[in-house]
Amino acid sequence: MAPNNSASRQEVMNLVATQQRRQAATLLRIYNYYRIILGISLLVIFLREIGERLLGTLDPDAFLVTLLAYIGANVVIAAGSLLIPSRFFDRPTIGFIIVALDTVALTLLMHFSGGVTSGLGTLIIVAIASGAILVPGRISTVLPAIGTLLVLYEEFYLSLLPAAPVPDFFHAGLLGAIYFGTSLFIQSLSRRLQRSEETSMGRAAEVESLERLNRLIVQRIRTGIVVFDNAGQSRLVNKAARALLRLEDANGNLRPMPQPVLDSFARWQQDSKYRPDPFRSEPGANEIRLNFARLASPPDSEVIGFIEDNTELTQQAQQLKLAALGRLSASIAHEIRNPLGAISHAAQLLRESPALDKDDLRLADIIQTHSRRMNQVIENILELSRRRHPEPRLIGMREWLDEFVLRFQEGQEHPAEFEISLQPEDAEVRLDPRQMDQVLTNLCANAARYSEQRTGRRSVWLSGGIDTVTSRPWLDVIDEGPGVDPAQLEHLFEPFYTTEETGTGLGLYISRELCEASQAQLSYLARQEGGSCFRIHFPHPQRQTA
Repeated sequence: MAPNNSASRQEVMNLVATQQRRQAATLLRIYNYYRIILGISLLVIFLREIGERLLGTLDPDAFLVTLLAYIGANVVIAAGSLLIPSRFFDRPTIGFIIVALDTVALTLLMHFSGGVTSGLGTLIIVAIASGAILVPGRISTVLPAIGTLLVLYEEFYLSLLPAAPVPDFFHAGLLGAIYFGTSLFIQSLSRRLQRSEETSMGRAAEVESLERLNRLIVQRIRTGIVVFDNAGQSRLVNKAARALLRLEDANGNLRPMPQPVLDSFARWQQDSKYRPDPFRSEPGANEIRLNFARLASPPDSEVIGFIEDNTELTQQAQQLKLAALGRLSASIAHEIRNPLGAISHAAQLLRESPALDKDDLRLADIIQTHSRRMNQVIENILELSRRRHPEPRLIGMREWLDEFVLRFQEGQEHPAEFEISLQPEDAEVRLDPRQMDQVLTNLCANAARYSEQRTGRRSVWLSGGIDTVTSRPWLDVIDEGPGVDPAQLEHLFEPFYTTEETGTGLGLYISRELCEASQAQLSYLARQEGGSCFRIHFPHPQRQTA
């Protein structure tokens, strides 16, 4: 942590130094304006004096020449500070030279006005104070020393002139003490202000760093975050929330907030104890769970919505459900399978009896047919109890589908006609091939059977790709059958629900269970062209399933 703190402090020091240089350049411009105004004011006073002269009493001509030169130099320096980039004027050396020249010029004006008794020596105090601000460090102490020596030397030189006023060394010494006192006081005040600025900028940098960290955490956190104002308008939506709610289209533009979210927000505002049920923002999307909380205690404060993927919770619930179903299926196997085997065997032996007529043989066939059907139901239930933990791996979708079609055709009495289309062709998917082969076998067998019923051809269309919003792979199993009656959609994935006389009603239920165990979603999509479409949304290929 020490290097980070040291680096942070160095950054703060650099910021403070940069800020001080900018302030020094600004203060120097202001000081230049003061010097111009001061020179012009002295010139006006000198030219408009009537009666007893106060300025230039010792040598008016030299005073006027010095004053005009002082004003001219100030104008040139001020113009240069406006025309030349400010980085050339934020150096302490420039400020030191200007203040030193001011001290010399004001000392000359004071001398030509009769010495310290003219009162012009007090103007040097402003120059010394400005130097303590413009020139940081101990070097600024040189300026009051220069001012004191010049004032004392001016009084000493004045004492050598025969017609000059009586020198006032006490007044000169007092001015020197004032120069040093002013410089030291301003330096002390400047150091305090500098430390205060360093502290404030350090805290500001720390707050800014924490704010960046908070923004990064909010954007990278897997939990979706949406901040609503009191009117229900979203003010902040992080990346996870955009993915879970599918708020971005293919071009990256934001879509309106899904209506279920707005309805849940409105109900929560009326009753803060309301907890919305899990929902899907659109068909094929992850099931999400939504919770709300206020950012502050006032009832009109902003509200933060937490959007969580319900897939993992559903997966854990599925594991518990499968474990319970496994214990139940073990009991079913012992209590039903053995008597069923005896019934089937007895029916087979009875059918081989030469004493049976044609009607009795038909009854024996019915017994065997329904025994096989019940045995298939038990096999399907036992398959759920034997469910192993998925072992996903990354595989090319085209490679997986080609291998699956070969295996599927080998196990069919009448091969199906497959059409495969992928976009892009090199799409990858993370799955357990053995488990997902079972899902695809159930779906393709249904698709081939229903297509044959309507068109006479056992045709299956496999269409896959990558979701442009979530980057998740998807696969559609499409048939040319009659489609699913809207009245049956609610029960489509329920166990033991079937519209076929010979069906067990467990195929789609087991397929969905296998998908959810691998963090995939199986859903039904109606087709306007006719037929059925079952879509599998696979987990992100770069995300390891738990």
